[in-house]
Amino acid sequence: MRSKRGLTPNLIVLFGATFLIASAEELWSRFVPNYLTALGASIAGVAAYGALKDLLEALYQFPGGLAGARLGYRRALLLFNVLAVCGYLAFAAAQRWWVLLIALPLVVAWQGLSLPALFASIGDSLPTGERSLGFAYQSIVRRVPIVVAPLLGGLMIARLGTTAGMRTALLVAAAIGVAAIALQATRHRAVAPGGATLAELVRDAASLHPRLKALLVSDIVVRFGQGVGEIFVVLYVVSELHFSTVTFGWLVGLAMLVSIAVYVPAARIADRRGREPWVTLTYAFFALFPMVLGSSRSLPMLVLAFALMGLREIGEPARKAMIVDLARADRRSVDVGSYYLTRGLAVFPASLVGGALWRLAPQATFFGAALLAGLGTLVFYVTVARRA
Repeated sequence: MRSKRGLTPNLIVLFGATFLIASAEELWSRFVPNYLTALGASIAGVAAYGALKDLLEALYQFPGGLAGARLGYRRALLLFNVLAVCGYLAFAAAQRWWVLLIALPLVVAWQGLSLPALFASIGDSLPTGERSLGFAYQSIVRRVPIVVAPLLGGLMIARLGTTAGMRTALLVAAAIGVAAIALQATRHRAVAPGGATLAELVRDAASLHPRLKALLVSDIVVRFGQGVGEIFVVLYVVSELHFSTVTFGWLVGLAMLVSIAVYVPAARIADRRGREPWVTLTYAFFALFPMVLGSSRSLPMLVLAFALMGLREIGEPARKAMIVDLARADRRSVDVGSYYLTRGLAVFPASLVGGALWRLAPQATFFGAALLAGLGTLVFYVTVARRA
């Protein structure tokens, strides 16, 4: 039975848990580079953190898909959330920067492991003509916390200092994570896992639809470009341009407000008219954001750059719906896991490339990111959008 908005009760519970966990993560996650440097890490240490985070999120995708298929989405998602909360507590207790690298596998458990199960839940619950809109709702509940939480985290750091502020934010995040666990445990209805054996799921993992493979190739190039610059954005704004963490927090909030404003109208049109033009547009904004950011020297330019950061999301619901549409109905979480595993493994060294470019000049990091994202946009247009 669906609600008036077309969402099943299970999806509403999952979106509520997603909102809580996103609120927890966004209090502190964007300030990790500052926390690392405060604990003694160099730029190489920051780059290593970014690369390891991307690698773990990639490696987790396929086991996350397998867990959803074998354990059922309810038990799998509960497990992922518990691991993440343990990671927040370990981060808060860290006295040396390398402890964050050791605890990182726990911290990224929800982000890395849950995505295939969430995607499959949306795909199983909604018909093809409503999936972009379903992913728009999922994206909104994921982004709404980003409007406020980074600003609150920035205020904690500004008032308490980097180390004490981050530890306070992490403890608050752990408490919010416990609330999400309680919501899932009491309100999420169990769904029986599929009947396929583990061996069958692993054996069939590489059998992706040809159009899904083409989308994957372009996505890899675009996301590599994103990864080159993403972890250095906060350092560029705070350390190079000398704006405060509070300013950075509300700039991120501005970007999320822009994203939230465009999600639903773009998703509705994508469901009715086709998804490919919106994916092309979103990839183009992935190229424009770092180009404008690298050219920024003043607050008005940063406002423009972060508005473009928000517009990167305009076609994300359509892209996610394309993935679910092209995944096999009886293997959705596994196909999604295979897709993101492949993308993540290809993309995870990107922050190391960004670190090398940063040593040449901070702006070189963002111009290199823009060049790669532009190339990925062209690849998608030629191989997928134009043929469609």
